Amino acid sequence: MRADAPNLQALWADLIVEELVRNGVDRFVICPGSRSTPLVQAVVRHGATQATLWNDERGAAFHALGTARVTGSCAVVTTSGTAVANLLPAVVEASLDGVGLILLTADRPPELREVGANQSIRQMGIFADHVRWAFDLPAPSVDLPARALLTIVDEAVFHALEAHPGPVQINCPFREPLAPSRAPFDRAWLAPVADWLGGEATLTTILAGETIDLHSIEPLAEMILEAKHGIVVCGTATRDADRDDALALAARLGWPLYADIRSGLRLGEGCDERHAHLDLLLGRTGMAAPDVVLQFGARLTSKRMQAWLASGVAGIYALIDPEPSRLDPGHQVTHRFVSDVGYFCAELVDHLQETEAQPAAWNLRAADDAIEAAIERATEQGDEPSEPWVARWLSRHMEPEHGLFVSNSMPIRDVQRFSVLDGPPLMVDANRGASGIDGVLSTAAGFSHAWMDPCTLLIGDLALLHDLNALMHIAAMDLPLTVVVLNNGGGGIFSFLPIAEHEDILRPWVETPHDIRFEGICSTFGIPYARVGSRTAFAETYRRASAHRGHIRNRSEPRAPRPDRHGHRAGAAQRMTGPPLLLLHGFLGTGADWDATRAALGPRREFRTPTLPGHGPAPTPVPAAPAFDALVSALLAAAPSEPFDVLGYSMGGRLALAMLCAAPERIRRAVVIGASPGLDDER
Repeated sequence: MRADAPNLQALWADLIVEELVRNGVDRFVICPGSRSTPLVQAVVRHGATQATLWNDERGAAFHALGTARVTGSCAVVTTSGTAVANLLPAVVEASLDGVGLILLTADRPPELREVGANQSIRQMGIFADHVRWAFDLPAPSVDLPARALLTIVDEAVFHALEAHPGPVQINCPFREPLAPSRAPFDRAWLAPVADWLGGEATLTTILAGETIDLHSIEPLAEMILEAKHGIVVCGTATRDADRDDALALAARLGWPLYADIRSGLRLGEGCDERHAHLDLLLGRTGMAAPDVVLQFGARLTSKRMQAWLASGVAGIYALIDPEPSRLDPGHQVTHRFVSDVGYFCAELVDHLQETEAQPAAWNLRAADDAIEAAIERATEQGDEPSEPWVARWLSRHMEPEHGLFVSNSMPIRDVQRFSVLDGPPLMVDANRGASGIDGVLSTAAGFSHAWMDPCTLLIGDLALLHDLNALMHIAAMDLPLTVVVLNNGGGGIFSFLPIAEHEDILRPWVETPHDIRFEGICSTFGIPYARVGSRTAFAETYRRASAHRGHIRNRSEPRAPRPDRHGHRAGAAQRMTGPPLLLLHGFLGTGADWDATRAALGPRREFRTPTLPGHGPAPTPVPAAPAFDALVSALLAAAPSEPFDVLGYSMGGRLALAMLCAAPERIRRAVVIGASPGLDDER
């Protein structure tokens, strides 16, 4: 935290970002713009943040959504005007699916609102009730105590991450100067938060208590003890402990368990209670109706299971979810517990330990296994990589540490229905709040960026067409992401709906047929592409792609950004993550030129920032050398022994090129900014 900020706007933004970081929000997605400059500089110059640059706000919000699905939270920084409006689709998804997003929306100060000023709209209220909480800050002023500013941030994080997670908005008006230039202000403003400045804790700690007790669970426990045909349904789960507790309860009761693809229990071995095809069995002629249903987590993928639950055949239907929103589309829930899943299960098991539950009066294992065997036979016929076969193959052959993100429409239904039962226990996620197909690629990029290990996206052609902007960022970020596109030439899901009987409406107005191939689009962004027509070709191509950290990946050499005064050096460095990074300054610079870049990238990697001979004290000394070649040799001798990246500006760029030529096996990537390659005639 910099107490010596150059002006009040910069200090104001520094306090906001510092308190977010202390609350555990250290991931930021930044969109370009001027009005948000104080927030941007606060993020990139903070030593503990991880920032990603995304050039369109719609994609940026979805990218943050994907990141938050893995890390629990992410903040988005935008400029004012329509930039804010573009966040709405991802905000809706985050709101419905309970994902913690913090929207830092820069704004014009009050005197420039409602007067026709440029790039000024009504930003407060633009997200309506899709945000959990919103606050319109005043423009930076010492009239608002620093303590008040910090508590506003604490309140925002509480609403975003605690009992009812979801998006929140902090609207941040700023006056000039926006840049971190010197402007006087009363620094005594910080005196009341001196202890906070010297510590690491948040200013305010907000705690929420449990919501149920043993007495409220007793009536349901008695019904469970008497039940003969009970089932456990697992919807979306966010914690490993929740999955384990639900599974342990099903085992304790001896009830069959139906697991949604996002529950964490649908894939992987060792789940004897799981009945993957229970939705196909329930409601069959002669099948007894369950007398008790315990559902943990909402938003089921299977339309059959949703329809069965909505039919009202279960006498007791209990829904347990920490989300306080109404999650009962069929209006059949008889017992609603707004509770932590683990806490509920612990209370229920404690009560059940006193009495033996009735043994289950049905055995559905043989029927479920028969359906699984039929699916195996059907999907293994032929050599065409059909959509069910692709979903099944991925669930069987992906590496267990890899992540799988699935698009809406047919892909997620295929993964739910056709995944094998004995494959790896993959982490699977999707945007199932509003279940839209927009922003899927951007969300998957955020998911992959936060997951760290390789990830796969299974997506349809229309969903990919909705989000092509994201390809530019995926290529630049070099994400370990393999994108599998199921291209059926339009909205294939509509052929399964009643509208398919009306051909004049189905095509083109609903199915939106096309003959687009994605090879040219991928080529534009320098992304490897393969079109496969057989199962063997699919398997070979996928394994090769995932082994090289992703099928969609920038394998070409990075382009050198133009040198100017607007931070291109820091931006170029920010795209390079992982191995040690050697930063070489220009002719008139020093190693300290890269301090802002190092701060922006944080402590995630090793840096070397030597001051070249004749340019001041060197934190990483480089021996003086009379000749250019000798200097190159000295730099290589002082560089890390493992393969490293090098980024050079001006004279440093020439040195980087020379190092690459001298020892290509030691340098993974080189970015050269504003450096001639040494031509005799540079005209």
